[in-house]
Amino acid sequence: EPTAEPTAEPTAEPTKLPIPMPTVAPGNPSKMPSSYPTPEPSSDPTVVPSSVPTSMPSALPTPAPEAGVLVTTPDWHTVSEESGKQTSSFEISLTAEPLDTVYVNFTSLGNTAMDPAWVKFTFGNYDTPQTVTVSGIDDSIDQGPWYKDHIDVNFTSADECKEGTRDLPCGQYVAYNGFDGTNSADGKSLRMDVNVTDDDTAGVQVTTTHVNTTFDNYGDALGEDMYGIRLTSEPRYDVTLSLSTDGRFSYTDVPSVTFTADDWYTVQYVTVTSSAATGRRPVCQDSLTREPAKYKQKCAELTGRKDVISHAFTSSDPFYTDATNSVQDVKIYSTVFYDPVLPPFLSTAKFTTLLNGVLVTFDKDTVQPGGAGSFECVSVLNLTVTKKTLGTDWIGDGALCSWLSASSLKVTFGMGPTVIPDDILHLKDGVVQSSNAYASLFAMNQSITILGPDKPTVPTVTFNAPQAIGVCDDLTLDASASQGSGGRDMTFNYTVKCSNADACANVTAVLDEANKVNGGTGTHTVTIPASVISKGLKMEFKLTASNFLGEMTSRTTSVEKLGYPAPNVAIQGGNPRETTYSEELVLRADASLPEMKCVADSLSNAKMTYVWTELTGQYTGSLSTTNPRILRIAKNQLLATKSYEFQCFVALTSNTENNNTASVVVDVTQQPVTAKIAGGKERASGTDQALVLDAGDSVDPDDMSDEWSYVWSCVNKTDGTVCKDTTGGQLQIQPNTTNALARVPAGKLYTGTYEFSVFVKKDDRNDTTSTTVVITAGAPPVVSIGTLSEDKYNPIADSYLRLAGSATSSGSIVSTEWTQVGSSVTGAFISGSDMRATGVVQLDALTAGVTYTFMLTAKDTFGESSYSTVEVVMNEAPSSGGLSITPSHGYVFETDFSFLSENWVDEDLPLSYKFVYTVGYEGSWTPVADAQASASYDALLPQGLVEDNYTLTGMTVVYDYYDSYSSATDTTRVLPVKYSTAQLANISAALTTEALELGDPEASMQIMGATHKSLSGGSSDERRKLTSSSEEAALRSALLETLQDTYAMSDITQANVDSMMSTLDGIVNAPNDLTTATAMDSLLFAQKLLVVSVDNEIGISATGTGYTGTALSKLLLSSMFNASDVTSVTSVSAENVTETLRYLSMAQLDGAYAGIGYTVSSSLIHSSSTREEAQYLGGDSKGVPGSNAKVSFPSNFSHAAKLKVSGTTYVDTRVVTLGTDIYTAYDGYGSTVASNMYGSSTYNTDLNSAVTQVEVMDEDGNVFDVGGLDPAEPIYVTMQATEPIDTNFSGWKMEKICYTDGQVLEIDCPLGKQTYTCDSSLGGVDGTYFLDFTCPGVVPTCMWWSEDEGEWPTKAAAW
Repeated sequence: EPTAEPTAEPTAEPTKLPIPMPTVAPGNPSKMPSSYPTPEPSSDPTVVPSSVPTSMPSALPTPAPEAGVLVTTPDWHTVSEESGKQTSSFEISLTAEPLDTVYVNFTSLGNTAMDPAWVKFTFGNYDTPQTVTVSGIDDSIDQGPWYKDHIDVNFTSADECKEGTRDLPCGQYVAYNGFDGTNSADGKSLRMDVNVTDDDTAGVQVTTTHVNTTFDNYGDALGEDMYGIRLTSEPRYDVTLSLSTDGRFSYTDVPSVTFTADDWYTVQYVTVTSSAATGRRPVCQDSLTREPAKYKQKCAELTGRKDVISHAFTSSDPFYTDATNSVQDVKIYSTVFYDPVLPPFLSTAKFTTLLNGVLVTFDKDTVQPGGAGSFECVSVLNLTVTKKTLGTDWIGDGALCSWLSASSLKVTFGMGPTVIPDDILHLKDGVVQSSNAYASLFAMNQSITILGPDKPTVPTVTFNAPQAIGVCDDLTLDASASQGSGGRDMTFNYTVKCSNADACANVTAVLDEANKVNGGTGTHTVTIPASVISKGLKMEFKLTASNFLGEMTSRTTSVEKLGYPAPNVAIQGGNPRETTYSEELVLRADASLPEMKCVADSLSNAKMTYVWTELTGQYTGSLSTTNPRILRIAKNQLLATKSYEFQCFVALTSNTENNNTASVVVDVTQQPVTAKIAGGKERASGTDQALVLDAGDSVDPDDMSDEWSYVWSCVNKTDGTVCKDTTGGQLQIQPNTTNALARVPAGKLYTGTYEFSVFVKKDDRNDTTSTTVVITAGAPPVVSIGTLSEDKYNPIADSYLRLAGSATSSGSIVSTEWTQVGSSVTGAFISGSDMRATGVVQLDALTAGVTYTFMLTAKDTFGESSYSTVEVVMNEAPSSGGLSITPSHGYVFETDFSFLSENWVDEDLPLSYKFVYTVGYEGSWTPVADAQASASYDALLPQGLVEDNYTLTGMTVVYDYYDSYSSATDTTRVLPVKYSTAQLANISAALTTEALELGDPEASMQIMGATHKSLSGGSSDERRKLTSSSEEAALRSALLETLQDTYAMSDITQANVDSMMSTLDGIVNAPNDLTTATAMDSLLFAQKLLVVSVDNEIGISATGTGYTGTALSKLLLSSMFNASDVTSVTSVSAENVTETLRYLSMAQLDGAYAGIGYTVSSSLIHSSSTREEAQYLGGDSKGVPGSNAKVSFPSNFSHAAKLKVSGTTYVDTRVVTLGTDIYTAYDGYGSTVASNMYGSSTYNTDLNSAVTQVEVMDEDGNVFDVGGLDPAEPIYVTMQATEPIDTNFSGWKMEKICYTDGQVLEIDCPLGKQTYTCDSSLGGVDGTYFLDFTCPGVVPTCMWWSEDEGEWPTKAAAW
């Protein structure tokens, strides 16, 4: 934990200022001249002799010459742009000797070039003609057949002449600079005209004059073609070519192309597509039929054709217009590509056996619109049309569709479907298509009559009723858990037979009225008032239930009315009920106090006694209970084929003669054996390898003592014949066909595909399974996959499947890879595991009801590869049911709310029901009770929030035999009742005491939930008070004591742990209202819940994890971590926090596989717990999501001396950040400061960072000693920093200057202003000096907490 260490007092180090010295010039500065003197004029002038004679001989004067230029040239220069094809020339000379060198430069308008571009004339060659060649400059612009240019002649000269340097006087020479005279040859201008013949032609070039396109059988574009376009000359302005076709059904990918002067020569490509020449889809609609034999793929509108693409110009360039230019048309030849297969046709639509869906099959594989998993049926079905025009709800609210295979679609009904056999199912047009890669046609106009099931389910009546009732009690007959409804209301009819026919009339009348409700369909639950049942009357009730197909069944139950008050007791579920040897039996008794309103007596207290017995004497195991209402018989205790009868005796503890009993017969059915062949469903082997097949993993779930027998056989899958060996004889399986192992020696099988089957038998049970073996040449790697432990797996969140594979080779295995074969599912494996021999599948990525094939492929150093496959069957969750909560509103502590979960359907019975709620509409769910056999439950609920109009959302979670689940919700309103804190404490204590005396810990938790919600008020804002209320503190302490008592009476299940953690979270949600003792006890209680969760191997749910995180965050703010001085409470509690978080991590990882991780995220606690094999940790990092906090492992981690772990050992890593300091903190002088101190009053800054905890454990929670790690490769812990850390401390150092004695300097330090008083004695002669001031600062120091020493050592001992 980085902690804050304040530095010592600020330091001030004066430095004397140097005395400034004046800077002067060398010499005497007072006599320094201000400027340099000007030299005096000389008295002796210098005479310059003249070179010009003072007198000239007499002669006639020579006239001054005139400048002239002689150019010999044709009237016109005619040249061509094309280099060297046509040139012209001229000669040029001067007519007079120039004063100086003359340069003659030739220029044009840019279309003509002169060679040379300039000539030079001197007095030596001025009259010598020089030849200049004229040629055209080639460009890319079309300017017509020819165009004009001209040549200008330009003269440049210095025109300087120095007398005596030339033969004649300078006046006899001519100036030529800027000469603009005429041609001396003809007196014409020196400008020469040039005709340039243009070799460019404006135009458009196309790369082809025809393209070929195709369109498919449906009429849509299929194959495309393209052609290119470019200009033949550079345009003066942008040129745009608009593209158009002469038909509406051929298309270019762009409407136009534009060329500029920069890209005119670059070919631009146009993509062309065509569709059928009609907008109808499919084109051949007249041939649509529901019969494949009558379907016609061809029709008159679906034919090939020829279209034309034309081009039009838009440009300011006169050579690129429609009037001056044209583009060759491009012809489009379109042809039809007919589908190689017809579109899919509906084959069948049939109700499922369970009546909760329709299975739709097609005559061929489809593209499976809607994708993998479940999706809304509107994607594939026309839900607005049926034979009876039922509307969109005919498949029920919440119905879903899923593809079980490429040709099989399942429609799973939602709640309240109305569809029946003989209704018409309509496919959505234009959606379902063949999976053939070249198919274009969709199923259109497809409908089919829905058939009834092959073997419809028959209702199963399940009574929840007492066998006897007290004299004052009403009788309730509850058959809400009956099955076979197909997801819709059944018809119920009650009748009764009595020991006294006359006394039976009133009971019959009540039943008759019940049978008339709901439009005459009756009701599954009937209450008969005590007043109509005679004392001592024995009644046999018969309930007949029928589903919407008319399938019906009946069941009877007998009830006797006692002559005295007696507790009500009934055992949930059917009677008789079935179980198996390999599953736990859970019997739950519903019990309540007897009514006393018809007798003179009253109850002295609510305490009841429960005694469970087994009446046949065949069961001799334990009958002890934690929750007195629930009897749990562990698996493997009840023997197959036996029948047992369990009885629950319930009596008033104060008077055991007031008692009642309920019993149930439990039949333990014999389970089938399952044949299994290790290695995989299909595998590859080599001709040079012995093949070994092992059926030793075959399963007898009843663990009967009889011996197994095995019979092996082999079939050549190519021709279906019995396998033959390489000699031609029948393949002999060694050592014999009755052994669990089947061995085929190397060299006995040719390459090919073989199916090996084993028939297993134990007593009178048997099973058969097979595996496919593909024999290839040589000796490829041997790849094997372990057998699966379950028949079905659930596609639910946080569920995983470990596929244990292996690969061996005579060389070395260089790679392994898992893939999923035969479906479009993606992301099936957790990250990285698909490249290991053992892969981990995320089951929620798979689709319910589908069987998947997974393949493991291995490659060795010889380049050989091999594979094995395994099949995984996905379970379907219960469906089509719903939840209702009554009444629609009520009051906290005063109203019992009834949850009713009905009409759920699943093939894997029995179903169990769990009821949960959340305050408002969404949030964390709190169970009201553990999962149970009864589909109804009465609960006391807490008040809602005012901002949600006091609404609570209830949910039923329905589980099948394999624990796959579905849910449904309903809402109700729970209004508050105003109580003072004292009144709330009294009513809570009274109700929880009664619940615990009744042996009902779940009711106790409901009452505590209502209490702490009332205590917090009706707002979502959790209260954080500055002062503590002693009354509320006492109530919270009392609630914790009640929670402890409730725990002692509760079975340890995930639901109960969730409920107790929820209650604990509510108790501690106001830390200021907790005494230190209550806070400490709350922390220990959380730890105890997590310990028993780990010990009982039940793990912890995401809901329980959330409650744990929030409860611990609140406890971190309690007084046990917020004392004004450090006490032993803090260190002990810190250790308890660490231990609690450790067990939370262990509970999260219970049963987890390598590569699995879980997180906790609450206000002050953020953690990550991951499990990995040691061999994969080297060089890896594990950290908290959303934080930089992490632990990084060295590359040699699994080989460290003290770890002593194999590469496949599971290693659990826990990384936690605590947003507050739970440990004792020290300052830089070793003095303790209050823990949880966020800021220092002295320095106004945080003293302590968040704490990061890292633990590396084995899967049993034993922390590894990592002292054996190589110091050169340590474990690194990275912590999250929220503030930048100054590592050079430059920000703490300031420089100032003291000028006078007593001067007070104000220094802006990072942690606040500081002052310094100057002392002249520290300065120079004038008292001035520099001041180096070090501000008070906080220096980060990384400290490690030692659990053994209870303090922060300077460095980690073990790391």
